[in-house]
Amino acid sequence: IALLGLDARDDSFSGTRSDCIIIVSINERTKDVKLLSVYRDTYLDLGEDYGLDKITHAYAYEGPQLTLSALNRNLDLNITEYVAVNFETVRTVVDSIGGITMSITSEEAATGQIPGITSSGTYNLDGDQALAYSRIRYATGGDYKRTERMRDVLTAIFEKAKSLSIGELNSLSDEILPHIRTNISSTEIISLIPSVFSYNITDSVG
Repeated sequence: IALLGLDARDDSFSGTRSDCIIIVSINERTKDVKLLSVYRDTYLDLGEDYGLDKITHAYAYEGPQLTLSALNRNLDLNITEYVAVNFETVRTVVDSIGGITMSITSEEAATGQIPGITSSGTYNLDGDQALAYSRIRYATGGDYKRTERMRDVLTAIFEKAKSLSIGELNSLSDEILPHIRTNISSTEIISLIPSVFSYNITDSVG
């Protein structure tokens, strides 16, 4: 599954670039989940209409299908499913589960980008703080570290979701589904909820 984080702050899903691209590989036998970031400035062949260009631009040109075809063609993959989310969705998800626990370094706190946090420590981040944390750019590691933070936030959301009951997860899905774009049916998504507790994120790389 390609998880596409769009550079948009409202419900707009067209004409926006992908600020974050994470390939989610799920092993149905072992229940292992692996996360792989594709850096947004990676130059790939986007096809005869666009040629060599940054993968971040593919969604703005022709949406998720061009993004998937470019990833598949250049990286020898066979991704058929995608989930597209925007900034507001991240806020909604994090707030809906009561925040996520993250460790903030002194350098990350010193950027001044995380609202209300001025020193290092372990915090329960709300939606605004989690989004700001995941998008820190002006710190050691640049975009490599930024994509790692995005995967860390995704992992924290997943682990927090595993602590919820099936009823709470069903309510969460009802709240979130209107805010995403995906070619996975709502019925399939809801049918997977009982299996969430058996999945484990075993690898997270860029």
